Amino acid sequence: PGPMMHKSIHHGWHKGQRLPSQWRHGHDVDWRAHRLHQPPRGYHWVKTDDDYVLVGIATGVILSTIFANQ
Repeated sequence: PGPMMHKSIHHGWHKGQRLPSQWRHGHDVDWRAHRLHQPPRGYHWVKTDDDYVLVGIATGVILSTIFANQ
């Protein structure tokens, strides 16, 4: 058998969807270190598995997503 492949679990996040609270807190990422664009005021980048989601701090509404390569 060939080598085992790790696959990221995509949750199907999309713009306008509300990110569940368990992903909104404690998963913040340094956008500079991960070469992401600066979030607009009131938003922050969070990491969900291997993906990055730009989400409203107060609302949890997703503005943008960057999915890991598979």
